[in-house]
Amino acid sequence: MKKILFIALLLLSLMVCVTSPAWAGGWDDVEAATDAAAGGDFDKAFRLFTKAIESGELSSEQLSAAYKLRGLAWASKGDLDRAIADYTKAIELKPKDAGAYEYRGLAWHNKRNYDKAIADYTKAIAIDPKYATAYHDRGLAWGNKRDYDKAIADCTRAIEIEPKFIDAYINRGNAWGKKGDYDKAIADFTRAIEIEPKHAGAYNNRGNAWRKKGDYDKAIADFTRAIEIEPKHANAYQFRGYCWKFIGNDDKANADYEKAKKLDPSIRCCH
Repeated sequence: MKKILFIALLLLSLMVCVTSPAWAGGWDDVEAATDAAAGGDFDKAFRLFTKAIESGELSSEQLSAAYKLRGLAWASKGDLDRAIADYTKAIELKPKDAGAYEYRGLAWHNKRNYDKAIADYTKAIAIDPKYATAYHDRGLAWGNKRDYDKAIADCTRAIEIEPKFIDAYINRGNAWGKKGDYDKAIADFTRAIEIEPKHAGAYNNRGNAWRKKGDYDKAIADFTRAIEIEPKHANAYQFRGYCWKFIGNDDKANADYEKAKKLDPSIRCCH
């Protein structure tokens, strides 16, 4: 996840550097900070971002980008309050930056303030009506608020914009599952697997849908595939154990429960 995030940061840096000429010194520090963050040296990254921001050598657009980049770095470190403060500065400098609203929305989301997250995702969508990620993330926030119809609608819109948006299929499937429509959930998880055959999470979620339908053989097959792809998938062991228990194979159930608890001691299994 962090690797993907910082590739995005580097691309953003290059884009702004090309489109917004300014004194080289300030932007060189932003690029060096981005490289440092990508390498995991956050102390150096924050020092260089701050130096660039305070240098007076950045154009307004570059300054906005620097705040956004520093905000992403703060978010990666788990300091969501500082991330939100930096995204807010970026928005003040560039009010039509859909990405800054999206990132601030994610920070609010991770703080479990779903109303503020939804407000920011909605603003991002208003600026860029084809922002599939913003629709998806707003859908997740609606799901966290247990408004599954709105979650499904937003994930559907994300899929309409990006037909191979795997997470949108998975999270729409989760919402269908919460509504008790396991057939539609299975259809979405299956589509995600078709797009990415080695997505352990999709197999695990589909296994749970089969389990809730009472089809334990198909559930076991999916949990087994999830484990083959991701051998440390504790939940797949846990739920496969439940299935073994339901069909009367206590030995296999207990073996799976023990493996699940070894991987994740917080897991509670029924013997």
